[in-house]
Amino acid sequence: MIRSWSCSSMLVATAIAASACSSEMSGTGAAGAAGALGAQAGRGGAENGVAGQLGSAGGGDSSAGRSSGGQGPSAGTGGTGPSASGASGALSGGAGSGNHAGSGASGGGGGVPGSGGASAAGAAGTAGAAGAAGAAGAVSSAGCSKTPTLKNNGYNSITSGGKSRQYYLRLPANYDNTHAYRLIIGLHGATGKGTDVAPGFFGLYDLAKGSTIFIAPDASGGLWSAATDTTFVDDILKAVQSDLCIDTTRVELEGFSQGAAMAWTLACSRPKVFRALVGHSGGGVANPTTCQPVPYLGSLGLAEGNGQNTQTDQFAKWNGCTIEDLPRAPTGGHVCTDYKGCPAGYPVRWCSYDGGHTPSPNDAGKGSSWMPSEVWPFLSQF
Repeated sequence: MIRSWSCSSMLVATAIAASACSSEMSGTGAAGAAGALGAQAGRGGAENGVAGQLGSAGGGDSSAGRSSGGQGPSAGTGGTGPSASGASGALSGGAGSGNHAGSGASGGGGGVPGSGGASAAGAAGTAGAAGAAGAAGAVSSAGCSKTPTLKNNGYNSITSGGKSRQYYLRLPANYDNTHAYRLIIGLHGATGKGTDVAPGFFGLYDLAKGSTIFIAPDASGGLWSAATDTTFVDDILKAVQSDLCIDTTRVELEGFSQGAAMAWTLACSRPKVFRALVGHSGGGVANPTTCQPVPYLGSLGLAEGNGQNTQTDQFAKWNGCTIEDLPRAPTGGHVCTDYKGCPAGYPVRWCSYDGGHTPSPNDAGKGSSWMPSEVWPFLSQF
């Protein structure tokens, strides 16, 4: 369960940002051929494949586009099945769960219901995710194949700027040092600490299902500083990438309040380091004045204003999206909307909700937040 946060009044959301999302892909019938395309782009799988090669085409099931993938450091051979549609089985890196590509040591058998994803049509959807995230290929950090020395599910200390600082680290339950993982850094609000975010990490840890490494740094005195904490996060990345197996092309950010504004600073001051970011009710750190295109999802409650102009419009402008008035949340509910005209790979998405200053808003009468189910598909598409 995500705890509630609060911030001092200094953190009125005054910043800008933008967001976007793509839904989980799914395919049926001849869409199995998308598996081959995603595999060719991924070369070993985007999600779990480390250095695999394209598996040979297998039979699969042309009626549902299904093919399961392997597990391991290299891609295997596509499965064989009752159909002659070989392209539907050619998933290099295999298929994992939901919309995530698997690691692939050997190809899976074609036509196994649900083995390629959340449903029988999962393989085609997985292939789409593999193609999108794997186009540039995973880049494994120096920590791959090493035995980890960092403390898991707890705080680690590091010297940054001549001071001892700390960050909370949580690994997947079945961490494999031969698999390059996505890394998500969660940033707490003002006067907070890393354990405001950890161990659940804004509700994403469970949704990630072992696909992601999570980190939550502590701000010095609970307040983020653009000058010192940019270097702090640089130092954290150096430490974890040398000790753990991380895909350096899939380092992402999620922050709340002042932590959201710090995420804006990090993404814009370190272009190409962070693949995507999410910010909730951002403010309290000076807004960036320029930024290279980066995927962004932003949110703000109506109790703090409409917020589109302060949370997402500037990222939409930097990404080249069309800026227009987007829907506001209905009473007791929420609405999330994609900006139009964003270039491929750089979506921007805006979530408006009827509520106050929180990263985990609930709709009226609901006992849990809808936000993680928006954030995870957004970040995991990359």
